Amino acid sequence: MKKSLVTDGDWTTVAKARDVAAEAGERIATARRDFLKLFGYGAAGLAMGGLSVDKDGSPRFMAEAAAMPAPYSPYANAFQFADQLLYMNIGTTGSSPTRVIKDFADDYKDIARNPTAYFFGQQEMRNSIAPGFGCDPYELVLSFNTTDGLWRIVMGIPFEAGDEIITTNMEEDAGISAVDILVDRFGVIKKTVDLPTNDAYSDREVLKRFKAQLTNKTKAVLFSSPIYLTGARLPAKKLCLGAARRGILSIVDGAHLPGMCAVNLHDMGCDFFSGSGHKWQCGPGQTGFLYIRNGYDPDYRIVERPTGDFAPFGAPSPTVEIGIPGYTNTAPLPTYYPTNTLIYGAAGILKNGERDPEHNIAAVLQLIGNGSRPSQQALTECCQLWDTWGREEIEDYVVALAQYLRSRIVEIWGPQSLSVPFDGESYPVPEVSRTGLTSFNPFSISRTRPGRPYHDYNADLTERQAEAQSGASSAAVATLRDDYQIVIRNNSVPHSLRSDPSKNATLGTFSSPLRVSTHLFHSTSDVDRLIEALLEVVPPLAPPL
Repeated sequence: MKKSLVTDGDWTTVAKARDVAAEAGERIATARRDFLKLFGYGAAGLAMGGLSVDKDGSPRFMAEAAAMPAPYSPYANAFQFADQLLYMNIGTTGSSPTRVIKDFADDYKDIARNPTAYFFGQQEMRNSIAPGFGCDPYELVLSFNTTDGLWRIVMGIPFEAGDEIITTNMEEDAGISAVDILVDRFGVIKKTVDLPTNDAYSDREVLKRFKAQLTNKTKAVLFSSPIYLTGARLPAKKLCLGAARRGILSIVDGAHLPGMCAVNLHDMGCDFFSGSGHKWQCGPGQTGFLYIRNGYDPDYRIVERPTGDFAPFGAPSPTVEIGIPGYTNTAPLPTYYPTNTLIYGAAGILKNGERDPEHNIAAVLQLIGNGSRPSQQALTECCQLWDTWGREEIEDYVVALAQYLRSRIVEIWGPQSLSVPFDGESYPVPEVSRTGLTSFNPFSISRTRPGRPYHDYNADLTERQAEAQSGASSAAVATLRDDYQIVIRNNSVPHSLRSDPSKNATLGTFSSPLRVSTHLFHSTSDVDRLIEALLEVVPPLAPPL
């Protein structure tokens, strides 16, 4: 490893983070979870999902994702990137495994030969996917993307004039637009929580800021986790259950959770959730997940679920047994209307917004016309792979790799260059940092501390400085892409202010940090390659703007 330009870096922390990443890689390389037992399917069920079975009961993908020796990713062989390309922008879109791409193309060829064979089949897909997200297939809809899911959520809730919805200052455009149309169309009042960054951040501070916005008119809270700008993973379970205790609905924009983290939606306690299929889950474009809580039983159950799409409406269908985790949110089910469906009111499901835990609400919400069956099947196949490889093992590897990246950033640019507090000693990693998104700012510099200047995510910026930083940040991203074949991105962030941590930067003075995504196909060698390039493109302690 090259000697750092910072002489007081903590090499012990860097080495420890590298060792943890290596250990996580060993776990993910040997994690061959029993797919058949997990889903209660036999070989026919795997064939339905586009997978065949090896002698050990694992899908045939496992041979293609054979472990590679450290410091390489255990699953690099399952993906096919262009030569020399280091793609670290999964937060925008992911890359599908090679075999999924082949099966995707084969499905399209089959449709061309026999179009009528591909009209339906989504119930089987949902049966396969839902256990991996800790929910009931009756609650999970294959949506087009996170935006589609969020709009179907907010437009199905009967908001009235004067209702209040609490959101944050760091939502993606999908959430912002969905809330803004509620304001314009129905007279809903939007209240905004400014999220803290760097050393201003703590879970307690986040909860306090949400609580400060509550009134007796609060109808819902809508927040992202992880935050796409900073990578911070908010205390989602505490926020959701705190809302439930007050009779308030919780809506989670979880665009980055599927495929990155091991998600248990029943344990999280949210009423509604929308996530992306094409980012960390590595499915095709225009795929996503919509979840609507449809129960309140706190106990684990084994249930029978049909495999036919029209079983809820009286058509005969075989069934499969599926384990359903208990709900932490035991509040009554909220009124919800379908926003688009071919069969509104069929079998009384969601008629007049009424709810019944025995209803297959996903069947009604899924039937909106002929979608892209190959895309949905490819997403299902990706989910089956993740479940087989082990979602918890994948999260541990992704987080360990991100912590290694952060330890190297801290060693060079300092701990206050990161978007959230860095703890290189605590394992397991604190929830706020349990993501594969790392945001840091090598451009902002503060001089308020005695001694030499330091890189500071929370540095106050003038409008002129913010404009210059935006240009420098974009130039760095372009240079990494064009000269080093490394793809990351930057963001415009309303960061906390060093002068007053209770406040955030206002429009025109936002900072422009860099954002890096580390995923299961990356390795510590990839992180080192990125760091070496960054040292040349944005060397530490550059003159202040």
